[in-house]
Amino acid sequence: MCGICGKVYRDPSARVQDVEIEAMRDSMLTRGPDAGGLYIDRHAGLGHRRLSIIDLAASSQPMSNEDGTVWIAFNGEIYNFKELRDELLARGHRFKTNGDTETIVHAYEEFGEDCVTRLRGMFAFAIWDARNDSLFIARDRIGVKPLYYVQDDRAFLFGSELKALLADEHFHASRKIDLDAVHSYLSFLAVPDPIGIYEGVRKLPAGHTLTLRNGQVRLNRYWTVSFADDLSVSEDAWSEQVLEVMREAVRIRLVSDVPLGAFLSGGIDSSAVVAMMAGLMNRPVKTFSIGFSERAHNEASDAKRVAEHLHTDHTELILSPHTARSVIPDLLAHFDEPFADSSAIPTYYVSKLAREHVTVSLSGDGGDELFGGYPWRQVQPSYHRVAGRLPGAVKTGIAGLSTLLPDGVRGKNFLNRIDIPYERYSLDSRAIFDERDRLDLYSPLLNAAVGNSDPYKYLLPHLSEGADRSWESRMMEYDIKTYLPNDIMTKVDRMSMRVSLEAREPLLDHKLVELAARIPPSFKIRDGVSKYILKKVIAPYLPAEVLQKRKHGFSIPLETWLRTVLKEDVTETLASGNQHGFFDRGGIQRLTDAFFRGDNSRNHQVWTLYAFEVWYRQVHSARRESPVLSGAGAR
Repeated sequence: MCGICGKVYRDPSARVQDVEIEAMRDSMLTRGPDAGGLYIDRHAGLGHRRLSIIDLAASSQPMSNEDGTVWIAFNGEIYNFKELRDELLARGHRFKTNGDTETIVHAYEEFGEDCVTRLRGMFAFAIWDARNDSLFIARDRIGVKPLYYVQDDRAFLFGSELKALLADEHFHASRKIDLDAVHSYLSFLAVPDPIGIYEGVRKLPAGHTLTLRNGQVRLNRYWTVSFADDLSVSEDAWSEQVLEVMREAVRIRLVSDVPLGAFLSGGIDSSAVVAMMAGLMNRPVKTFSIGFSERAHNEASDAKRVAEHLHTDHTELILSPHTARSVIPDLLAHFDEPFADSSAIPTYYVSKLAREHVTVSLSGDGGDELFGGYPWRQVQPSYHRVAGRLPGAVKTGIAGLSTLLPDGVRGKNFLNRIDIPYERYSLDSRAIFDERDRLDLYSPLLNAAVGNSDPYKYLLPHLSEGADRSWESRMMEYDIKTYLPNDIMTKVDRMSMRVSLEAREPLLDHKLVELAARIPPSFKIRDGVSKYILKKVIAPYLPAEVLQKRKHGFSIPLETWLRTVLKEDVTETLASGNQHGFFDRGGIQRLTDAFFRGDNSRNHQVWTLYAFEVWYRQVHSARRESPVLSGAGAR
């Protein structure tokens, strides 16, 4: 696992200097503490920080082909590299290392840009082809590994993290906050692909490549997944296939020249991964879990029960808010963009715990998205299916009359939205700040900047596709394409890399994703039981109580922490914040008053605003900078 970066000047006569790449590269030191390398070819440069996992003595980067005309900077792991290497050797390619990086170089020589279709793993890489002065960058199918880029009239920059772009003096000085990104962040905890928090910054979407040649950028989507219910396969046949592919996905992720372990929460997904590991390894699996001092949120006992059943070498840490308080601002700033998934905190601590013993850790991410694990996304509510049959004029009338109902009346929110498409209703009902909340929170400045811009415009297309398919399949596909790369993978990548730990996600192996996408929802959600087929497959390996436990989620006791240990920090930050002028101070006060009076429905809103202010204070106010704004209405 590593950090990559690079720069290509638009003017071929310009020269990239070593110090430019070194500044970008070394801003990501924790991604690769073992070594740092760079390559300069006139107006182009690549940088690399290495966390050594495979072929420790060799495989330094950037790395070239035989004649030095093709160079790569690579972040990730290619799990089928040995098979691909054998094929390339048979085609006449010569290798100087035993790692996976060089395999990508030769695959690019042999197959061109289609080389990505031959790779099985998690990756973000950049290839500089001196033969035609072109840059080729790629991101894995699911978006496990990140890749940011920006282009202006001077240069094209890219990096594993946004901080690499910010290390460029020219971009740092000229960056502008994009208020469309703020608009979207306030809805769903993170700035969504493909945009960034600054104007012009883009994230290469999952399953995409980008080619830069003669100053022109060409994007290409090389992979996507479409959930289509295959009714021709029996339940037993599906079960056999799931077990086979899942075991294979775990097996190929056990290749490592450094110590390896697994996160274990006690839930079905991480337990399934550890169970497969236990059956494939000739020594006890090293497992790591986090619990909380608040009993209602503490799942450490569940993890311990699984660990005892599978005879793992288990280590746990009980986390208190007093311990976490001092590191929270640093963790929130580490994302480089506003990020408000509070489960980043335990993710950091379990990564830190694991890194004290191993360098690689497998996780259970992906099981909920593939097998229907989120309860609220299982079914389309029947009352809205009925509403869909009502004439438009009737629905408009109901929506208008609903405004006369007092706040807090059960069903008011549904009636208020009854006349909008269900896809939009679904997103709006789950948004951290819905349309009414945004009207109360936004300042005139922010309202003017975003105008009529839709905060869901980067997400809604993924949900609007495939109206002929079941709602459950559409929601699972939506999660794979949006929630995973925008939130879950961002969280796991940043927090594990913060402590120089490589995290591997076997349940997100693209072959398992493609298989799960074909399984009908009736095999995933049955009689109110989520992840039915996964539980059936894994039942012989785990205690029965693990399969029967209610889904909990890897979250902190947010309401408790905000009202106790974090209250002073939160109230001070929100009271003294808003130096950017994006929010209405009265709206902030009404929100915090409601929460501290006991309205738990406001907990994520308070945290989302707090996370934004901490990010802004760390990145902007600390440097005494004035906000430079951009947005739909500001251009």
